[in-house]
Amino acid sequence: MTVTKYELNLFDYWRIIKRRKIVIISTLILTLIFTWFFTLLQQNVYQSIVVIKIEPTLTVPGISTDMLGWDAYQAINTEVKIINSPVITERVARQLGLVEKNSTQKMLQEVSMDLQSKIRAERIADSNLIKIIVNSTDREETAKLANAVAEIYIQKGVEDRTRRARELREFVENQLEDAQKKLKDSEEKLRMFTERTKITGTGGQMAIELVTLQGKKNELLKSYTENHPQVLEISRKIKFIEEMLTQLPKEELEYARLVREVKLNEDLYLLLSKRAKEAQISEADRVQSAFIVSPAIEPSSPVQPNKRLNLLMGFIIGLILGLIFAFIIEHLDTSIATIEEVEEFLSLPVVGIIPHIDVLQKQPFGFIKVKESLEDMKKKLVIYHSPKSPYVETYHTLRTNIKFSQEQTETKGIILFTSSGVGEGKTMTAINFALSSSLAGIKTLFIELDLRRPFVHKMLGLNRVPGFTDFVIGRKTVNEVVHTTTDFLLGGLEIDKVVSTPGFENFSFMSCGNIPPNPVDILSSSETVNVFKELKKNYDLIVIDTPPVLLFADAQILSKIVDTVVIVYRVGKIARGALKRAKEQLLSVKANLIGLVLNDIRAEEMEPRYGYYYAYKYYSREKK
Repeated sequence: MTVTKYELNLFDYWRIIKRRKIVIISTLILTLIFTWFFTLLQQNVYQSIVVIKIEPTLTVPGISTDMLGWDAYQAINTEVKIINSPVITERVARQLGLVEKNSTQKMLQEVSMDLQSKIRAERIADSNLIKIIVNSTDREETAKLANAVAEIYIQKGVEDRTRRARELREFVENQLEDAQKKLKDSEEKLRMFTERTKITGTGGQMAIELVTLQGKKNELLKSYTENHPQVLEISRKIKFIEEMLTQLPKEELEYARLVREVKLNEDLYLLLSKRAKEAQISEADRVQSAFIVSPAIEPSSPVQPNKRLNLLMGFIIGLILGLIFAFIIEHLDTSIATIEEVEEFLSLPVVGIIPHIDVLQKQPFGFIKVKESLEDMKKKLVIYHSPKSPYVETYHTLRTNIKFSQEQTETKGIILFTSSGVGEGKTMTAINFALSSSLAGIKTLFIELDLRRPFVHKMLGLNRVPGFTDFVIGRKTVNEVVHTTTDFLLGGLEIDKVVSTPGFENFSFMSCGNIPPNPVDILSSSETVNVFKELKKNYDLIVIDTPPVLLFADAQILSKIVDTVVIVYRVGKIARGALKRAKEQLLSVKANLIGLVLNDIRAEEMEPRYGYYYAYKYYSREKK
């Protein structure tokens, strides 16, 4: 037989989530606990930040930024690398006393590397600002270290600028001495030539004019090209003067050369004198290239671990893992969860749907299952609920479905309730079915034939002995083993429930009696068959509770005697293979298996097209 598969819709996913909520919540809680302990094990890390401003024009006196190839972006990135370099950290270590004065270079490098791991410099985007970030496990160390790094960096910048100014001054002074010597030499040569030749005329003036024009041309070429009108005009004058100089006598040419040399040396000397004064002023003025904009302060709380963020991430990860585990378990689950799956897989109708009902008085957590006590199980009896409650109505519906499933027109005979495995609620289903039938006016007898673990007599507050087995072997009569209303009033049921429940007098109970070493021998005996024939004469309906069919042969043996067999299945409890095997074992002995009862169904697990969920919620509200 081919089983029809259907695609999951949103309700199916929601049903899986609610069904596997224990897995999801457990995974979530475990993840949060792990995250919390992981957070506690982490060491607190504190952070301090100092912001410094870098001047955009770091010029050297006498040299323009164009000559230096200044680029603000590259320059600030270079300063960031300098702050992160060992040059700064080594000086910081010495200033803060982290190393001794006589410490080895290796020890200094180790302390410097440790400081580098705590310090991080970053450029603030689209600005000339740099923030120095210090992370440390010592709260007091963070601000102290951040401010020390900024101060050392600024101090180093001042020292570097002063050093460059001093080097420039020394260079200019050396060049000035050479220029002064050359100027004296050129002046002396001009004097001697003039005294010897007595020439003071045109050549000297033309040479001075030529030097002046060449100087103007050089200034114009800084702003214009060779084809600019002013440049062309000066070039024409220079060419004209040069041609005139070639026409002068030899003495005039020599005189012009000496005058020009004196003029050049004089201009160079004046320029170097000016630069020397500027270098001296710059060296004396210790100009800073960086300033502290925002000093670091001692942090009040750690930045790591971020408990809120860790717990939030743990919650998200735990929820995702819980959902993954829930769907994996659902995929690996071989049980049957919906009515369609049951009916298609077993080719048997579902004759009843028993809803889940909570009777526990104390539940520490809604998702933790607590073992039900005998008193809690007693509260599941239909006599403890309103006759109009949906819980009671489901048993009336079960009785009606069984009635129409039988060929006879009346619900008479012997009905056997069994299950494929333990814990599926067959006993509670059977006793409630018998009680609801008696409340409907049907003379009903419930026989406790689970000879392995009987407990119905305990729930009713009656003695187990004498019972069915004593009646079969002839030790007791039927009147001695059948309990009626009088016995219930003296038993464990509340008197007001027994008295105020109409139709309860139609209910009778027979306990299991003495449990024999081998119950199969008694159940398969001819005396058992005769007992049931005799009981059928006195009761309209006989309900039998038997052990699980896959564990014991009791249900198979009795199914030959009874008129109807019903399997109780708790959704999600037993694998589908076991359920199918139970059906096949019953059919192998030609049992009249009319269908299944789905037990402990939660309203939200039902398909929405049945309208069961909404109806259950609506009719569960009592009118005031």
